[in-house]
Amino acid sequence: MATTVERSVERSWALRDRAEGVIPLATQTHSKAAREALRGVEPCYLVRGEGCRVWDLDGNEYIDFRNGLGPISLGYRFPAVDEAVRRQMERGMIFSYPHPLEVEVAERLVEVIPCAERVRFLKTGGEAMAATHRLARAFTGRDLILTSGYHGWVNTMSRTGVPEATRQTCRALPWGDAGPYAEAFETAPEAIAGVSVACGYADVEKGHTFLADLRGLTEKHGAVLIFDEIVMGFRLRRGGGQEYFGVTPDLAVFAKGISNGMPLSCFVGRAEVMETVEEAVVSSTFGGDTLGLAAAQAVLEVYEQEDVIGTLWARGQQLHEGFRAHCERLNVPAGFRGAPPVGQLVFSHPDRERNADLFLRFNAEVLKRGVMIYSVCYTSFSHSEADIQKTVDAMGEALEAMVREGMFD
Repeated sequence: MATTVERSVERSWALRDRAEGVIPLATQTHSKAAREALRGVEPCYLVRGEGCRVWDLDGNEYIDFRNGLGPISLGYRFPAVDEAVRRQMERGMIFSYPHPLEVEVAERLVEVIPCAERVRFLKTGGEAMAATHRLARAFTGRDLILTSGYHGWVNTMSRTGVPEATRQTCRALPWGDAGPYAEAFETAPEAIAGVSVACGYADVEKGHTFLADLRGLTEKHGAVLIFDEIVMGFRLRRGGGQEYFGVTPDLAVFAKGISNGMPLSCFVGRAEVMETVEEAVVSSTFGGDTLGLAAAQAVLEVYEQEDVIGTLWARGQQLHEGFRAHCERLNVPAGFRGAPPVGQLVFSHPDRERNADLFLRFNAEVLKRGVMIYSVCYTSFSHSEADIQKTVDAMGEALEAMVREGMFD
């Protein structure tokens, strides 16, 4: 069984307090911001990774299920990827004309992604999603994008700093029910340029009917269907949700797992839609950065030679079933929802207002036991059965500690 180990994160929090003087939120990524409620327990900085483990600034070791918020699908310092990046670094990172890797990686992606007839590379998923929205508008001559899910900060219209006129070009609708989309098309069929959708985590299986319904609606009304495969690509399947659900969009975006942590994204899709990029002008100096492309080429090769997807599913299933057994044994209202490679850990206490605090406390308890989790627990190819069992043991001990304190009463 896992046991609590005395840990200090003093150096980590000292640096975090220092960082607040020069960096808003003390980090570049909102979801990586340390939580004040976990001061003294949560590590604010990680300095090394190996396989499925990471080490913080104070030297503490963790089995990691955050995996860089999703990009680490193979594992930290995965040899084939690191070696490919090192080889390419010796030859150069960026040039004054394209590098052959752009063609080679694009050709491989066309082979494995159902909708990909053409490919363009960028650095982040959010900017690639913005590119697909622009292409949808350029292709249709319409302005409105119906969206479902988070597509990156640049496409988030609900926060301050977004002009009202810009807000009106996007309309957020829910995952899983095509009814509101059908109503939107009935109301303004000539205004909608596209439907842009990211798979929901907890009820991802609704995609079987939901995405097929959206495909029918967009084809009927001449709109562009866009899949945000930033998370699901190279995790649910190599080709993401479109491969898993058997629904082919017009455009899609891949990032995160495509290069096992090296910054790279791509938008891919139907040739006639993609060709509008020339007039719409989506162009980036660093789109053809060779290090990200070398990493992606190596990742594609590993996925070709090894059953990465099968492993992600198997380890995720082991994690979900082990945690469920502890929840049932202790009569704790919690569990994983969604597909094993991208399972969402949720507490479902009848008093819903308590669930956020329960999740926060559970984070603290597993951190004390050397396990790092996220709202979505990402398995990697480097997680072994023994790693998952150790994690499940730690989760069981964490729940037991919470039960002893009466946190579920």
